[in-house]
Amino acid sequence: MRRSALLCLTLICFAAAPSQARYQPLAGIDDERAPHIVAGYRAIFTCSAHFVAGRPLEDIKRVELVDVEQFGFPDPVIDDARALVTSRDRAGTVERIAAYRPGMGCTLLPPEWGVADLARLPFIRRDPPPDRAAVSFPDGDRVDLPPNGLHPAYARLAPLLERAFDGKAYAQRAGTLTTAAIVIHRDRIVAERYRPGFGSTSGYRTWSTMKSITAALIGIAAGEGLIDLDAPLNLREWSGAGDARAGITPRQLLWMSSGLFSGGSNSAAVYFGGQDVVSAATGTALEAAPGTRWKYANNDTLLLGIALRRALDDDTRYLRYPYEKLLHRIGMFHTTAEVDHLGNFVVSSQTYTTARDLARFGLLLRHDGVWRGQRVLPQGWVKFLATPAPTRPPVPGEWGYGAQFWLFDQMPGVPQGTFSTAGRKGQYVTVVPSHDLVIVRTGVDPEGGQFMQDRLVADIVRLIGD
Repeated sequence: MRRSALLCLTLICFAAAPSQARYQPLAGIDDERAPHIVAGYRAIFTCSAHFVAGRPLEDIKRVELVDVEQFGFPDPVIDDARALVTSRDRAGTVERIAAYRPGMGCTLLPPEWGVADLARLPFIRRDPPPDRAAVSFPDGDRVDLPPNGLHPAYARLAPLLERAFDGKAYAQRAGTLTTAAIVIHRDRIVAERYRPGFGSTSGYRTWSTMKSITAALIGIAAGEGLIDLDAPLNLREWSGAGDARAGITPRQLLWMSSGLFSGGSNSAAVYFGGQDVVSAATGTALEAAPGTRWKYANNDTLLLGIALRRALDDDTRYLRYPYEKLLHRIGMFHTTAEVDHLGNFVVSSQTYTTARDLARFGLLLRHDGVWRGQRVLPQGWVKFLATPAPTRPPVPGEWGYGAQFWLFDQMPGVPQGTFSTAGRKGQYVTVVPSHDLVIVRTGVDPEGGQFMQDRLVADIVRLIGD
């Protein structure tokens, strides 16, 4: 890969000798209860929630850190002057550091790095977002709704909105916590509500909803001729004689059908351990022939990000690509895609955004990839995303899967053609083309407390009608 001047754009760069061996667990899998993972979880979540979303530590402890409070670790330390968060275990023997850079979000340093290595982090300066507070949604942030967050013509949605926030009605088990809910009907926000502490310009991690945004980016790259969906990846890590992994295609990755070994959704080493994306996603063997098996795998999405970076062959262009080609084109100025310490976007999860920005993404999908008369996604790409993967045929009563999107249309009361993003802890952008609906729900649900978005969708469709 050709290296740009990116790493030294505004920071003095130097090589620092690592204090320990490079951290590279197989497939990015690590024990989520291990002290270095728990401390890393606390560091990166506190960093992003504080520096990106602008929230105080006390609220972060109640929301982001509640799932790891049982370990009894001391509070993370926020260093506002240096834009750092440090987290330690109870014994004080494990220390993890997350660093914030404007426009880049937060990055968790690997265990072998310390504060002296901060200048090695990739950085590119971005222009500040435009002030669009007075511009009407979706181009801007002005939404004219009464204080109850409901358009008068949609007052019948009031009970559903209450139930979406009650922690019980749409919960697989009681205890879900909704942070935002937005209903868009015929391109207009008709219902919008937030949990205290959250709002239209403060948000939360996308988790796996980022997979669906990544699929949109891959569609753009394919339309530009950068990526051939059916050409073998031929990654240099798989260049050995007879390495069958080299034949995996981007289309198979979009379908979660690489055949690679994976811990499924367990990517703790990448998300909370500080492992780099490339070593995690490329260092595993095949379990099945590519294209023959469906298995949900974060690494399949991460491999798509690697393919995009290498196709662009320019680090500056790569770090600008999501913003210039997609996010900023549709007004997602409150969205920050974060990178690992080697400059790879963590495209399977690690992006901070707002419910309104997710609503904009939903509107793009609703209009077949066209935004304000300009085609952003290639013709037919949305249909491809929402078509069942060959390795995951539809089953009545179950969520289906397309290309990095979930399909809800086999669920009771959900219209045909309904598709959705789905991220851990309840991040959903659901499109119901037949009823001109986009339904966004974000949350911080405790582990095991899944919010049943398909049921909310079915109820909204029933009340709104045709």
